[in-house]
Amino acid sequence: MWYILSGVLGAVIGSFLNVVIYRLPREGLKLWDPPYSFCPVCGHRLSWRDNIPILSYIFLRGKCRYCGAKIPLRYLVVEILNTVAYVAASTLARDLLLLISLFGITSTLIAISFMDLEVMGIHDGLNISLFIFSFLFAWRLGSLATGLISGAIGAGVFLILMFVKKGMGMGDVFMMGAGGVALDLFTMDIAILVAAVSGIIYSLFYHKGFNMKNTIPFGPFLAAGIAVGVTIRIISL
Repeated sequence: MWYILSGVLGAVIGSFLNVVIYRLPREGLKLWDPPYSFCPVCGHRLSWRDNIPILSYIFLRGKCRYCGAKIPLRYLVVEILNTVAYVAASTLARDLLLLISLFGITSTLIAISFMDLEVMGIHDGLNISLFIFSFLFAWRLGSLATGLISGAIGAGVFLILMFVKKGMGMGDVFMMGAGGVALDLFTMDIAILVAAVSGIIYSLFYHKGFNMKNTIPFGPFLAAGIAVGVTIRIISL
C-alpha cells in the first residue's frame, strides 16, 4: 500500500513538474497565474478529466481534447519518471526525513533536465530547490560539512570548465554546487564522471562527433551523475 501511495504522489507531483517546466522559463507566466491548466496551443482551460496524471495522456491519445493539437510526449515521460523515482525512493529511504529529501532531489533533477532540454537553460529557482533538499539530505546523514566541501569543489571544477568549454553556463556551475551538497568526495567524482561520459556520448550521436565547441544541454547529464551519487550514498548506509 505504501508503494502505491508513493507512486500516486509521484504521478501528481510529476504533473506539477510539467507546469514548472513549461511556465518557469517563460515571461508573462507564473506558477500560480493563471491558477489552472490550459492548452498551450489553443489556450482552452483544461478540466479535471484532462489533468489526471498519466491516464489523461493515454486516454486522449496525446492530443488536446479541444483543438486536437499534439501534446508533447514530455508530459507523459515526466509523470512516469517521477512516479518510478518516488517508488524507488520509498524503498531506499529509512525514515521520513530521508524520504522527503529524496523526493525533493529527484523531482528537482527531473524538472531541471527537461527544462534544459527544451530551453537550454536552468532556472535559478530550481537550483535553489536542489540546494535546499541536498542540504536536508546531507544534514540527515550527518555529513553536512563534507557535503558543503563537495559542493564547493564541484562548483569550482565546473566553473573552470565553463571557461574551457564556452557552451557551459553558470546554471550548470550552480547546479553542480547545489547537488554536490548531497554527495561526498567519492560520489562527487562518480557524479562528474557519469555526467562527462554521458554528455560525450550524447554529443557523439547528436552532433555526429565530439567537439568542445558543441553546445549541449548539460543539465540532464549532471542530473544523472548526481542521482547516481545520491543512490550510492543511500545504498551504502
